[in-house]
Amino acid sequence: MAKKKSEKDVLIVRDEKTGEISVVAGLDADGSPKRTPAKAENAQSFLQFDRHGDVLDNFFKNFFRQCKEPSRFGFYRVAADQADKLLEVMKDLLKDPEANKELLAPHKVDTSGYEKQVKEEQTTGMPEQKQEGQPKETQKQENMEQNQESPQQQTQDRRGYQPIDESKINWQELEEKWGVKRDDLEKSGDLQKMLNYGKSDLVKVLPKFGGEAFELDARLSFKKDSEGNVSLVPHFIRKEQKLDEYKEHKFSDEDRKNLRETGNLGRVVDIVDRETGEIIPSFISIDRKTNEITDIPANKVRIPERIGKTEITKQEQDMLRAGLPVRDKLIERNDGRKFVTTLQVNVEQRGVEFVPGTGRSPRTAQTQEAKNNPTQGQAQGMENSAAPQKEQRRNTWTNADGSIRPISKWSGVNFTEQQKADYVAGKAIKLENVTDKQGFHATMYIKFNPEKGRPYRYDTNPDNAQKVAPSNESRTQVAVNSEGKTNEATKNLKEPLQKGQTAPKDDKQQKQQEKPQKKNNKGMKM
Repeated sequence: MAKKKSEKDVLIVRDEKTGEISVVAGLDADGSPKRTPAKAENAQSFLQFDRHGDVLDNFFKNFFRQCKEPSRFGFYRVAADQADKLLEVMKDLLKDPEANKELLAPHKVDTSGYEKQVKEEQTTGMPEQKQEGQPKETQKQENMEQNQESPQQQTQDRRGYQPIDESKINWQELEEKWGVKRDDLEKSGDLQKMLNYGKSDLVKVLPKFGGEAFELDARLSFKKDSEGNVSLVPHFIRKEQKLDEYKEHKFSDEDRKNLRETGNLGRVVDIVDRETGEIIPSFISIDRKTNEITDIPANKVRIPERIGKTEITKQEQDMLRAGLPVRDKLIERNDGRKFVTTLQVNVEQRGVEFVPGTGRSPRTAQTQEAKNNPTQGQAQGMENSAAPQKEQRRNTWTNADGSIRPISKWSGVNFTEQQKADYVAGKAIKLENVTDKQGFHATMYIKFNPEKGRPYRYDTNPDNAQKVAPSNESRTQVAVNSEGKTNEATKNLKEPLQKGQTAPKDDKQQKQQEKPQKKNNKGMKM
């Protein structure tokens, strides 16, 4: 019996979504299995389970308690002392689990019992706590303690975020191979950036090819391998990227447009780590100095609550976390200077940046706003005298924390669930069948204006960044029917315009349009 209790197993995990095969090295904070490549040289990282102990049971119970997608992972066990021989065989079999079902059956871990047990605990646990008189706060504290990592694990995690150990850098080799000198990097301030996992500015490097040195411009960074050795990574200037795909993520037309205009993807996407198979939500940007596509895990980016003296609202923080730009944000620096700019997460900054080319003075921004919205500019003079009324009106459209208050319809048209979510996220939504003042259907766009604190109606999509606005099927209709304007091609018609109409729709209306023109021959119309 003693011998059996000392026998150990390791768990092989298959990501059913990506097909990646790894070995369990523990549990991540979100309950998903912490994985390491299924290679014999990584054996020291494998988590070993006593075949007859409680560790395996505790592992799966915590897995089902915390993991959001437990059905995504399949587990297989092999003897720890045979792992180096069986890993490659198991990897081949797991490429097609269904076809190799019989061969894998002895290794397959049936987790249904653990899942059932955890569900029963979750459904019956709270009433039992009340019967026993256990305070809710006490139970919550115990759960937190159970989910906490051991001090050793916490220390290991903290070490992962420590600056690069300069003693591991072979400066003589770097100077001989790349012409890079430590003193030069230190004087320019680039060394400090590189030791903190950042990149230098553009520097001259002298790589040798065929015994001959070539002077090239590049940004530099350091990279650590699994043994802690540090090597230099040059990032040379590249031609403009084709922007087809990056790390198996295929760019859409909107992705390419965003990357070319702002240098940032504008959303968070899932990137698969090729070594571990882990899916990592990440931001993607283009290095504006080298045209290199770069990424950073979303959980490594800090979204600030304040920039200078300016507060970043909760809604704006949520937009930034989603990769969206916060446009026309008025920023006040600590020295009192103010400017208007666009905020967005950028990989190179490892946080929020002022998107280049969007900064301008508040006066310039106000002038541009008045030009783009003449009716708003005319009403500007009335705003100061009606400040209390304006503040009261704004509160009907926003929450106390400044976030957008949801609305469910506009001009009698009910929003879909997706439109409600898009509106709260600050996006423009398209309404197809809004009734104009004459009773006909029209198309328009509704979007919350954060500077004015209320929703605005637009004839064209305000999220479209093109300088020349596209034509809109209802622009003429709304202008004539609702705003009292005149269209030369339809000014003599007796009936209101219908959706998309810009000219007489039939022979009857054509005669109405032409008839008054014949009367004009009697005299000149002033």
